[in-house]
This record gives sequence, C-alpha cells and structure tokens, in this order.
Amino acid sequence: MESTAKRMSKKFKVKTAAVFNGQPVGSIIELDEVTAKKYESLKYLEIIEEIKPKAKPKRKAPAKKTTKTTKKKAETKAKK
Repeated sequence: MESTAKRMSKKFKVKTAAVFNGQPVGSIIELDEVTAKKYESLKYLEIIEEIKPKAKPKRKAPAKKTTKTTKKKAETKAKK
C-alpha cells in the first residue's frame, strides 16, 4: 500500500462537533480524507462536502508560422 504522503488525498469540508485543533464547536474547516474519516467515526466531526480540486489551465500551443508561403514570397521578390 502506498504511503499517504505519496498519493493525492481528497479534501473534505467538515463541521466540528467538539473543540478540534483549537477550533471552537461549529467551525467549518478543511481536512484531508484520512483525518476527516477518522474523526468523523469518533463523532468529533461531521463531513459536509468533498472539495473538488481546481482544474489546471491547459497551455496553448504556440502558433506555427507557415514557412512555405514566406519562402515563396522571398523568392518572388528576389526574382523581380
């Protein structure tokens, strides 16, 4: 089994039902999947929703110049 540091874990938005990491009761915080599931089973937290990762913007390929047309233009200019 892979270690938790190597794989990407899901993030959850949770509501505290007890004082948790110095956060008062009723606070909404974000935790990783393992921690959220563990403390939810102990009734310290209530999972509200899963946080979807933001999509990374795709890079656009640079526009390629057509060399054939520029070569033809250069040749016609050279001939004149």
